[in-house]
Amino acid sequence: MAHLAQSRGAAILLGNLARERVALKRVLLVLAVLLAPLIVASWVLAAGEWKTIGQTEAGDKISVSSVRTLKNNQRTALVRVEYKESPTQMTGGPFVEMRARVRFNCSSGAAASSSEWFYTRDRSGRCVVSKKANHDDHFGKGPEGHFADLVSKNVCGAAK
Repeated sequence: MAHLAQSRGAAILLGNLARERVALKRVLLVLAVLLAPLIVASWVLAAGEWKTIGQTEAGDKISVSSVRTLKNNQRTALVRVEYKESPTQMTGGPFVEMRARVRFNCSSGAAASSSEWFYTRDRSGRCVVSKKANHDDHFGKGPEGHFADLVSKNVCGAAK
C-alpha cells in the first residue's frame, strides 16, 4: 500500500512538472514574439550608423557599419560606397551607390563580399535597389575603385 501511495505521489509530481514546462514554454514563446521586432529594429538602426572611413582616388565616399568580430581573426561589416560621379556606369547599369556585406580575414587581409546591392535613384529621387549580386571575389579591386585595402585596414584595425 505504501508503494502505491509513493508511485501516485510521483505521478502527481511529474504531472505538475509537465504543466510547469508547458507554461514556461508559453511564456518564452510570448517573450520571443514580443522581443523579435525590437531585435530586428535594432539591427536596422545599427545598419544606419555609417562611419565614413575615407574615399577612393575618384572621390567616392567609403563608409562602414555593423562591424562584427568572428572566430579565427575574421570580421564582417557592411560597406557602402557613394559614387561621386553620379550615376556611375558599371556593368548592369548606372549606379549611385553600392552596399555590401563583406567578410574580412584579418590575418591574410583578404576581403570577399557575400552580398552586394547596387542602388539607382527612382523618379522621386529615392535610392532603390536595382541590382543584387550574391558573391564577388574581386570586391573593391580594379574597376570598383581599389578601396578593399582601405576598408580591410579600418575593419581589422578596429578595437578587438
